[in-house]
Amino acid sequence: MKRLIWNLLVKMGLYPHIYFSYSPFKIYEFDRLLEGLEWTGGERVLDIGCGQGNQTLLLAKRAGHVTGLDPNPDFVADARRFAGMMGGRVNADFRAVALENAGFDDAVFDLVFSICVIEHIPNHEEVLAESLRVLKPGGRMIFSVDSLEAIDDSALIEAHRQAHGVCRYFRADDLKELLERTGFTDVEVFPIFRSRLARELFEQGIRKGFNFGRLRTWSLTRRFMAEETDPQDPTPGLFLIARATRPAGDKGNG
Repeated sequence: MKRLIWNLLVKMGLYPHIYFSYSPFKIYEFDRLLEGLEWTGGERVLDIGCGQGNQTLLLAKRAGHVTGLDPNPDFVADARRFAGMMGGRVNADFRAVALENAGFDDAVFDLVFSICVIEHIPNHEEVLAESLRVLKPGGRMIFSVDSLEAIDDSALIEAHRQAHGVCRYFRADDLKELLERTGFTDVEVFPIFRSRLARELFEQGIRKGFNFGRLRTWSLTRRFMAEETDPQDPTPGLFLIARATRPAGDKGNG
């Protein structure tokens, strides 16, 4: 029965959709990550930490081909199943492997994308270097990471770290320096979720879980969009978004 329902949702064009998240944080975050991107329909994209593939398939509707990576084979199996339901309407493949073990050639992707995954990876510097290597010269890496700089309660942050397996919380200056040291240029790092609403909801999520219910998630997302509008606001946020470019003249090691 569950498979029939998912098949119906796919046929009706209701899936994939970013509102199939129960968290307004994920919806608003995805919207900000895509902000300003122009698509030709021919891009080759890599999604690091694809999970069950919802955002990967959404990217595939815009790009030419998307490869989703996740070390969890159960997630990858689900992602492949959802992609199969779409009957060839998107060009995507999924692999249960870490990026550093994937064996990609140099300079094969136009865009490397990731949603709050890098902070969970102990060897994140190796992953960033590998992301640079597999990007085409002039290609971009766009990703988000946890910061939690807006939360003052150290015990609450530690509870979040243990519950979600966070290896490192990033700060904007440190992340910018790391990306530049790795070899990226045109690095931009900025906070999101700076509002009081975002902070209070995230603290609630740490204590009680981040499933806010589908109907409530929709209304909370609209409130986020209304309250997170000032790009010059210096208030610390909960997440960081980073955008960086592999230099156009970079010939790599080859």
